[in-house]
Amino acid sequence: MEILRKHYEKIILSFVLVGLAAAAALLPLKVASVRRELESATQGLGRRPIKPLPALDMSTNMAALKRLLKPPKATFATQGHNIFNPIPWSRKGTDGPLIPQEQFGLNSVSVTKITPLYLKIEFKGARDSGDNVRYDFVITREAATNTAGQKPAPRVVALGGKTDVFTLKSVVGEPDKPTEIVLELVDSKKTVSVSKEQVFTEVAGYAADLRYELENKVFPRQRVGQKVSLSGNTYNIVEIESGSITLEDEKTKKRTSIALKAES
Repeated sequence: MEILRKHYEKIILSFVLVGLAAAAALLPLKVASVRRELESATQGLGRRPIKPLPALDMSTNMAALKRLLKPPKATFATQGHNIFNPIPWSRKGTDGPLIPQEQFGLNSVSVTKITPLYLKIEFKGARDSGDNVRYDFVITREAATNTAGQKPAPRVVALGGKTDVFTLKSVVGEPDKPTEIVLELVDSKKTVSVSKEQVFTEVAGYAADLRYELENKVFPRQRVGQKVSLSGNTYNIVEIESGSITLEDEKTKKRTSIALKAES
C-alpha cells in the first residue's frame, strides 16, 4: 500500500498513456471504416444520370440586338411633329373648336369610289339611197365635260365620212347590208370594228366620289375639269386614274394626288 500511495500519480499516468496508445492504434481502423462508408455513398451518387440544363431562351435578347442594328430615326419635320415646327390653328365654324390647319383641305379628303367612263359606238344599220349609202351610228361619250355631250348622239356617215369621234374607213360585205364596219378613232388613230351585234366600248376616263370628313361634305361623280371647295380653298381636278385623283390648288398651283380608299 505504501508503494501505491507514493507512486499513484505514475500509475494513473501509465493508464492514461496506455489508453492513448490504444486509441492511436484504433484510429487508422476507424479512418479506414469511415473512408469505406464515404466511397460507398459517393459511388451511388456518381452512377445517377445527370439531367442537362434546359437551353436558355435568347429570343428577346436577339430581338433587342436586331433593333439595335437598325435604330429608329427621329424626324421632326414630318406632319405631326411640331416641337420645332409650329403650325397655325383654325376654328371650325364661328364658334367651333380649334383644329390644326394641317387637318384642313386635302388632308381630310378621301376618295371613296372611282367609276370608269366609257366611249361607246353602236352601228344601227345602212340607209340605201341609190348610189350613196349612208350608215347610222349612236355615239355615247360618258367622259364628255358637258352634260349634253354625255348623252347618246345619233350620227349618219357615208363611206370616208368623218365625225368628231371616228372616220368610216371601210365596209365589209354588201354596202347596203354590211357585216362589219371598220372605223378609225380620231384621237388615238386606232382601227376598230363594229357591227349590229358588236358594240365598240373602251374606257375613256373616270369619275370619282370624294368625301371631305372635316365638313361632312360629299362630292359625287367628279370629273376632270371640275372644281371642289374645301374650307374656303378651291381645288381643280386635273387628273383621275383608276386608283387615284390629282387636285391642283387654284392659288398655289400645287398638285396633290389622293389614292382610292381601300375597302375594309
